Amino acid sequence: MALHLSTAFGATTTWTDGTSSWFTSTNWDHGEPDTSTDAQINNGGTAQIITDVPQAVALSLTLALNSDQSGTVQVSAPHGGLSVGQAIFVGYRGKGNLAVTDGDSVSSATASIGSLTNAPLPPSHGSVTLNGGGLWTVTGRFDVGGYNNTPGGVALLSVTNGSTVSAGSVRVYNSGTLMGDGTISTTSGITVDGTISRTAGTLTISGGLSLTSAATTQCSVTPQDLNTVDVSVSGAATLTGRVSVTMTGTFTPCTQFTFTRYRWRIRHLPDTVD
Repeated sequence: MALHLSTAFGATTTWTDGTSSWFTSTNWDHGEPDTSTDAQINNGGTAQIITDVPQAVALSLTLALNSDQSGTVQVSAPHGGLSVGQAIFVGYRGKGNLAVTDGDSVSSATASIGSLTNAPLPPSHGSVTLNGGGLWTVTGRFDVGGYNNTPGGVALLSVTNGSTVSAGSVRVYNSGTLMGDGTISTTSGITVDGTISRTAGTLTISGGLSLTSAATTQCSVTPQDLNTVDVSVSGAATLTGRVSVTMTGTFTPCTQFTFTRYRWRIRHLPDTVD
C-alpha cells in the first residue's frame, strides 16, 4: 500500500549543502525553514543545529524522501533545539539519521523512523540516537519501523545516558528496535512487535508495555551485574513473545538474576526463553 506525505504540508525547502549549519539560508534551495515550511534533507548532507542561536523550526521534517536518498540532522547543546509542528520522518523511503545529544531537545506532533517498506525496492532505514540527556517530545504517536499502523523499514531508536522519549504512544514494528538505558514515557503505552534491548544499566518504561507474540526481548548478563534490572516498567505489562539472554563470563551453577521489574501488574509471561 502506498503512503504519501500529508496534503496539509506547506511549501518545501530542501537542503543543498554537505555538513553545515541549519541556520545558513543559502544551505537550502528556498531558504531556512520556518513554521510554515516543510524541510527535507535528501542529498546525503548533514544539517547541524549546534550553535547558540534561536530555536530551529519547521512545519515538517523529512530525512531521505526517496529510496536512493539519505539525510542527517544533528542537534546538540548549547543550542535551543528543534521544534517541528507536524511530523518528523527519519528515513521515509531512504536512509535517515537524527542525533540529539548533550541535553538538547526535539519536539514534534508525530514521528516515524524507517517509515516505508518500498517493495520491491530495498526498505527504508532510519536511526535515531538520543544520548547524554537528549529529549524528544512527541505529542501523538511515535512509530519505529513503520508509519500509521503499517509496517515499514528497518529502524533503530537508541535512548541512552539519561535521555528521554516522551510520547502519546510508541509502537515498535517487527523491523524496529528500541534499545538503551534511558526513559520512554507514554500516556497510552508502548507496543513492541520487534526488539527491545538495553545497552547498560536499566531501560525505564514509564507507562504500559505490551510485548506481542512477535516481540523479542534481548537481555545480556555478566557475573558482575547479576542484580541489574534490564527493563523497569511502571505501568501494566503484557508479556508474550521471546526472551533472548546472552551470558558472558563464568557463572556459578544455579545463579539467579533479574532482567525485568514491574511495579504494577503483569498480564502475561513470555512464551519462550532462550
